[in-house]
Amino acid sequence: MTKKIDTILADVRNSLMAGNYGQLATLIPALETAEAQVPSNDLARLKALKAEAERTAHCLQAALSGVRAARRRVAEISEAAKGLTTYDREGHKATVPNGAPASRRV
Repeated sequence: MTKKIDTILADVRNSLMAGNYGQLATLIPALETAEAQVPSNDLARLKALKAEAERTAHCLQAALSGVRAARRRVAEISEAAKGLTTYDREGHKATVPNGAPASRRV
């Protein structure tokens, strides 16, 4: 019963570290189900589970931070592809579009 929650927490951590975020869609509901079956009268067991859950939470936070950073970087690259952003003397923003690459003589 409680062994199952340990296994699920380990599977969640392993999925996060491997970048297999799609597997979380099945693991999280299973984790919620297993959580409901944990006996609340075994304090030593609950402390151990808390430590495992905190470890998994740190992995989740790190993965979320990485995904956010990747999204920001993709947005930056998309903006750069639109052209060069500059400011005129009055401080108004202007975008200079990327032109066609100059042809090279061979």
